[in-house]
Amino acid sequence: MGSRLPLFKIEAILHDYLHPFRCECLEQASGLSVRLYDTQAEHEELTVLGVTHEQCRDAANLVRLAQELRIEMFVTRSEMPAENATLSSVE
Repeated sequence: MGSRLPLFKIEAILHDYLHPFRCECLEQASGLSVRLYDTQAEHEELTVLGVTHEQCRDAANLVRLAQELRIEMFVTRSEMPAENATLSSVE
């Protein structure tokens, strides 16, 4: 198993590739958790648990992780209005 980059460097790389989203990384027992959020929009965030040390071993892997996180954030964002509309029609 390869060692990972320091936490501050991981956050810096993710921040560069996820702008305008903000991110916070937290150390977990088996890896990291990454919280991605939009400072302009309330209630829009994505938290990913179980990011492995292997995914954080170098900048290339972190860029791939950032791309995946960005896709997941947009998918989550696009699903939110549909869920809200469904809830409104039920009430």
